Amino acid sequence: MDLSRVTIVLHRPSSAENIGAVARAMKNFGLSRLAIVAPPSWAGPARAGHGLAREHVLERARKTARKASDLLEAAHVHGELRQALASSTWTCGTTSREPEGRPRLDPRALAGEVARRSAHGEVAILFGEERRGLSDEELDPCQAVCSIPTRPAYDSMNLAQAVAVVAYELGTASAAPLAGPPPGEPARSQTVEALWERLGGLLGRTGYLNPQNPEHILGDWRRLLARAEPTQREVELLVAAVRSVERLVR
Repeated sequence: MDLSRVTIVLHRPSSAENIGAVARAMKNFGLSRLAIVAPPSWAGPARAGHGLAREHVLERARKTARKASDLLEAAHVHGELRQALASSTWTCGTTSREPEGRPRLDPRALAGEVARRSAHGEVAILFGEERRGLSDEELDPCQAVCSIPTRPAYDSMNLAQAVAVVAYELGTASAAPLAGPPPGEPARSQTVEALWERLGGLLGRTGYLNPQNPEHILGDWRRLLARAEPTQREVELLVAAVRSVERLVR
């Protein structure tokens, strides 16, 4: 497994201590790439003292991270989720729910899948905000979901603990790739999102989509394309085809 191609993405974390503990768990098991989608509370000046709120949060996180504070220094902070996932060719979201239309993996199976896919492109593992996890919309860019088996009486895990469980499996996974790697360069998330943006606009103008809930049908299309595992060139061909139809519609 090429761990240098694996990014842990935290979507709008609310606890500075959790962010620091995540960095520490990542370093324990050889992961070095961290991306954070900034919550609204990071915008503007800090509530107390001088400077920006974001800098104050990261300063507190460094105290928890201890010797893993270099991961926080190198972390990429994004304003939107699609920016954080733009370069990934495969994304797995973590959730205790069972969303339809996606493979559901446990952490060990996830590690095997990451071992296979990181040989061909960048991989992202997405963790949600502490109180509510990931919404259906936030899971849309994910080709699979991962759930950590817990006791039904208490299935909620702390964010940093969840990252530690997944990071352990990644760090100890076999280097041998699984059979059947995807042919060619896998499609990058940024290109796939460009396809959905154009396709959604086109299908909306033609009356195919319900304007009150366009994502209902587009979500099914997303899952269909995810199962097909297209290459970068194939998605680029689809984008070009949509552009051609757009010209006729205009």
